[in-house]
Amino acid sequence: MLRSIRRSLGRKLLVAVGLPSLAFTLALVLWLRHRTRFAAPDLEPVYGIAVLAVLLFGALMWVTFALAMRWVIEQPLQRLAAGLRHVREGDYLYRLPVEGPDELGMVAETFNTTLAALTDLHARRLEDERERVLTAQLEARVKELTLLFDLARRLGGTLELDRLVATLTELVGRGLGDHAFALLLAEEGTGDLVVRSVSGLPDSATGVRIRAGEGPAGWAVRERATVLVKDTGADPRRPVLAWQGEALGSILAVPMIHREDCAGVLAFFRPATDAFAPDEVRLLESVAGQAALAIENARLHQKMVRLSQSDALTGVHNRRSLFARLDMERERCERFDHPMALALVDVDRFKQFNEAFGHAAGDGILRRVAELLAGAVRKVDLVARYGGEEFAVIFPRADREAALLASEKLRQAVEAAALPHDASERGHVTISVGVAVWPDDARELGALIDAADAALYAAKRAGRDAVRAHEAGMRVHPGRRRDVRTTADAEADA
Repeated sequence: MLRSIRRSLGRKLLVAVGLPSLAFTLALVLWLRHRTRFAAPDLEPVYGIAVLAVLLFGALMWVTFALAMRWVIEQPLQRLAAGLRHVREGDYLYRLPVEGPDELGMVAETFNTTLAALTDLHARRLEDERERVLTAQLEARVKELTLLFDLARRLGGTLELDRLVATLTELVGRGLGDHAFALLLAEEGTGDLVVRSVSGLPDSATGVRIRAGEGPAGWAVRERATVLVKDTGADPRRPVLAWQGEALGSILAVPMIHREDCAGVLAFFRPATDAFAPDEVRLLESVAGQAALAIENARLHQKMVRLSQSDALTGVHNRRSLFARLDMERERCERFDHPMALALVDVDRFKQFNEAFGHAAGDGILRRVAELLAGAVRKVDLVARYGGEEFAVIFPRADREAALLASEKLRQAVEAAALPHDASERGHVTISVGVAVWPDDARELGALIDAADAALYAAKRAGRDAVRAHEAGMRVHPGRRRDVRTTADAEADA
């Protein structure tokens, strides 16, 4: 376009200035040459000077023409080229000066008009991009709020710790997509972290134990602050976990803190370095805060349940828990046709011990016996304080032979402890045990308890420190009446 403009203006200047000047110069030279032929000899030098003057005048006209070309065409075109460079560099606010209504002025005006349109287009594009960014930010914020709302709703709907852990794993895993993370809970008493649940990580990681100060998760517990490892290859706080040999890029460990207590840590893993944006860190800290509150509530609920089901003196299950478990086990036995055994345990000569050493010492003996009984049974069995110096033990899916062996193990555990008891025939604390089996000895709970009590009375009459199974013809101790209560009765009594 610039070349076309240059040619157009050049032709016009040539016609307007150059050609008339050239024609006038040639005509003047020819006229002088003609006059020279007929002039007197003494005038020939004058005519020569005149011809030279005409030639100089023509040269001056051509120089003037060249300068005019530079001033009128070249400089405006250079300004136009500079304007194009500004546009190429993104300066859409640049404008060319319009110096007149000629062709170059029209070009400058057209350039400015076009650039104004481009400026509007660029502004609209920037506005669209800004709207897209704002929309993306809004969508991300809505996603964050949705996750936090779901967490608050779902976590607030359960007080069971295992169920809460599963719900938290599901929601966080779904909210983060394919990213890997682990949920670690602080163990009460030791303060160690234990991996309770994982997502996107090997199952072998579950159960891994981490001490405070070990790895990013341990640092988070010790410092009570979020720990971000942007590059595991360059950071000394390497993951002390079962998968520590795998290539990891970045790790985020967020402590779950409620008030001053640390319930655990949420640990997130990504293969890329520096993969956690500040907004993500803020979101995950909010998630950890909600999780901490839910976990502390669940643990508090567990403590309250344990207190409601535990005997205050011995720490084993109380009567309420005993009868609830008896109801449940009887229903299970009826459904699956399994046996169940009940053992009643009595501390021999306990009244004499209390009279000799006082109730405080007697309470100590009961606590120690309860501890020995609880340590001698299976995890599925239940040890409860029935009342006074008596305990009850439920043996699910145990027939007569298995129940007798288990009861003998209880007797031997107490005997081996050799707790001093001067009023006892053995010189130490002993127990007597009576065993009854459902459904062989009774199908109703009241009858089952009476059968176990009759067997206990037989063990007492046999000299104490003995185990007896119920047999036909055995009778309950005279004057003793066993209360058989439903779960509702036990709850009312608790």
